[in-house]
Amino acid sequence: MKKYPILYFTMVLAGLLMLSTACEDEDLNPYIEPLSGVHAYGQFAEDSPTNFIKGESSEDLNINLQWISIDGELEVDKIDVFVLFNENYVDIDRNPLVAAHGGEEGKFYMSIEGSEIPANRENTTISISQEDVFELYKEATFDYDDDGNAESVFSNEFKPSRTDNTPFISGDNFSIRWILYTTDGLVFDSWSPSVCTELPGANCEVSWILECGQIIKEPAQDYTISMADSYGDGWNGAAINVVIDDVTTSYTLDAGSSGTTVVTVPEGTTSLAFEFVSGDYDSEVTYSITTEKGNTIASGGPAPPAGKITLDLCTENE
Repeated sequence: MKKYPILYFTMVLAGLLMLSTACEDEDLNPYIEPLSGVHAYGQFAEDSPTNFIKGESSEDLNINLQWISIDGELEVDKIDVFVLFNENYVDIDRNPLVAAHGGEEGKFYMSIEGSEIPANRENTTISISQEDVFELYKEATFDYDDDGNAESVFSNEFKPSRTDNTPFISGDNFSIRWILYTTDGLVFDSWSPSVCTELPGANCEVSWILECGQIIKEPAQDYTISMADSYGDGWNGAAINVVIDDVTTSYTLDAGSSGTTVVTVPEGTTSLAFEFVSGDYDSEVTYSITTEKGNTIASGGPAPPAGKITLDLCTENE
């Protein structure tokens, strides 16, 4: 059983008002009154797709966002929403890199204010499509070969598969983040890592990818599941279920910091799915699933969401 320092949860709440991690004196009174502050929690609406689908540029993703007042005193009267667009690419030396076209902040997408602001812990819905993201980033440029000359992101020799109908391709990933403004003039634009990844009912962004459907064209092959635990004591009840023609087999990391398992899916398989099963300390859990072709079709963590795992099949199904 894990034991955290006595100030751990106090530090989580105090971190809400800090732009960087601070040190706490272990000798301080552990019964510190929680500082006031606000954070937010975003998640996909129950009936929403959770990724962009290649070729379906006008379909919306719907994200429910709620703001939360820690002490019940502060109230939010404005939320600014920003969209980030990152692109995986390979440089001239064949190194895999990431182009963060919106930097760390992203591009401004919308403000929610006035009568559109929900009450504390109530949802407001943000809708976004590929067309919306393209409109934000259509003028973006990037120096892919590091020669001092930036190329258009959506029209260049490095990514000829980008077209008017499919501006986004495999390897693109997206997220939204937010800034909260309170009625007394405070601005909350970043939170401690504990709030973003470990505090229940809180996060700092919602992320997704572009996918090419969820049916693997050639399911019969070997799949390598790589599992890691940052604490080094195994997955504590978490697992990955592999569902082959409605027959479920569970795989987990029983102990240690890392491990792999190879799952052989037999010829004649008609349906294949992967599911993540939540354990006691999901914030320590990361995983990836790789096919025989060497394509990583899924990865998750820390704190991966429970349920069916969304697969990235754009390269696998080519």
